[in-house]
Amino acid sequence: MLHSIELLHRAKVLHGDLKPDNWLIVPGCTSAILSGPRNSDKADCKYRAGDLSLIDFGRSIDLTFFPEGTTFIGDCHTKGFQTTEMISNKPWTKQIDTFGICATAHCMLFGDYMDVVCCKDRSGVEHWAIKKTLKRYWGVDMWKEFFDTLLNVKSCEDQPSLPQLQQRFENYFESNPQREQTHH
Repeated sequence: MLHSIELLHRAKVLHGDLKPDNWLIVPGCTSAILSGPRNSDKADCKYRAGDLSLIDFGRSIDLTFFPEGTTFIGDCHTKGFQTTEMISNKPWTKQIDTFGICATAHCMLFGDYMDVVCCKDRSGVEHWAIKKTLKRYWGVDMWKEFFDTLLNVKSCEDQPSLPQLQQRFENYFESNPQREQTHH
């Protein structure tokens, strides 16, 4: 998901409606072919169980039609898929998609739509977090970083690095042969 959205954003397109219903698992290895060589044999199609395809671009935004630096304010009116910026009435751009990645991952982990809460850390700084508690055997540090990074985007100009998050996940799965089997 992270790689797909990174490619979309590089093309200056916001999907605008990322949710579990809009991802299809398809046979093949399209992303390995489109992305070029990655980790040699790991990008080989025979190691791939399938690929993700993103559908339903009905709410997408082509940023090339707007002046550079344009931000948006507004609400998608879909409970559970409103970004933290929408809830806080702040401007957003890519956050509409990074929040959707969080919402989709949350649904995959918990089998439930994501609820977020604004809380204060020990130093009194507000931040957004998921309401549910991660299970201790899920790689809690990795998932906390994932949700914290994507739910607490500093500004429209200071977006998180999706390739860095993707690399963190790849390292996690590839660092243990038992996890690698479920990854590929």
